[in-house]
Amino acid sequence: MGSLPKLAVERAGLAALAWLCVACGDEREELARLSHLNSQTSESARAALERSNELQAELANATERVSALEAELARVRSVRSCEQHGEEILRLRAEIAAADDRRIAREREWLRFLRNLDELRIPKLAPEKAFVPDLPVEELAPAVESAAEPMTVDPTRVEREAAIARALRALVSVEGLTSLDLLEVGHLGEGWIGPVLFRVLDGRGRLAGSLYAERLRLEGSRAARTLTLVFESGYEMRGGERVAFAPGNASDGTPLEGGVRRLQVLDCDPTRWAEPLGELFGRGEPLPIVDDGRWSLVYVKGALNRLLKQDASEGYWRVKSVNGVLDGALREVHLERMNRDGALESRVFADVLRIVRQERGFLLELANGAQLRGEEKTPFLDDRFRIFLPRAVHAEWEAAVLPGLAEPDEAAAPPRSG
Repeated sequence: MGSLPKLAVERAGLAALAWLCVACGDEREELARLSHLNSQTSESARAALERSNELQAELANATERVSALEAELARVRSVRSCEQHGEEILRLRAEIAAADDRRIAREREWLRFLRNLDELRIPKLAPEKAFVPDLPVEELAPAVESAAEPMTVDPTRVEREAAIARALRALVSVEGLTSLDLLEVGHLGEGWIGPVLFRVLDGRGRLAGSLYAERLRLEGSRAARTLTLVFESGYEMRGGERVAFAPGNASDGTPLEGGVRRLQVLDCDPTRWAEPLGELFGRGEPLPIVDDGRWSLVYVKGALNRLLKQDASEGYWRVKSVNGVLDGALREVHLERMNRDGALESRVFADVLRIVRQERGFLLELANGAQLRGEEKTPFLDDRFRIFLPRAVHAEWEAAVLPGLAEPDEAAAPPRSG
């Protein structure tokens, strides 16, 4: 009886072991199945990722292609727009050119008409064919008495005015002032001619306006190689609009009614203009290089430089050269403006320099010249340039024996070079 429970226990253990084996086998099958499913899922995910990458690459390529097509479309539209604008511009230019041609033709026709009127010679009527007004004697007598005397014409003056017109037209062309075309010059006055009328042309030689002035005079400087055409009391026509001259002064320095327009020609020898147009230089022709032989130019230059450098706290002026002394004034001078460190700031060229004593200090008055800053040359405003020296001591300057302040020291003659 004791062996029976032991056998039952063994059988129960074997049954449990068998059950465990069966359970483990099922677990292994489930694990295998799950592993297989996991492998299939990983493979699907990898394939999906690869497909996603391919789609992203295709999308990037498509985006680039769309951008390229948009750029090409914009370029094509721009080209078409430019072509359309170009055609419109060409059409408008052709219309403008045709209008200018018609205007110039009408202007030339008007000038021919005026010339024909000038050339007309109306024969005098015979006395028996003269017109006799049907007026009472008491009314006719005052009219006859008040009749103005006929104007006398000086043929020499008329010929000279015509010669000035020809020379002015030629010199304007020679100096490259292609924007101006002289039409009328008027009559010769004291240092001027007028009224004058110029056509103003654009860069293509087409009419752009006109310039009218009551008087035209010239200013020039041999030292600075500048020439200025001064138009007084007039106006310009620009695009059908009348533009008056800016306020300015006459040749004597007084304010001029009607304004002034100054046209400056740089790097020009005014002597070439002075020979045929000497009457138009209001202050006289550009001065030649002259010297009275009474002064030592070396002494004058050295004395001036010594005096000018006495106060250099804010910079100073220096005489670079002087070519002569005449009538108490220095001729053909070249001055340099130095800053406080001794560096060159500007240059001044003038035909005439006068030393003028002031109540306090001195004044250097220059005429007929220009100022040069860097590469920019600017003619004097109203043909004058003034250098004020308020700290100059009267006694020292007068003791230096300079032109305009004292008579020359006859013992100091040569050397002449300045």
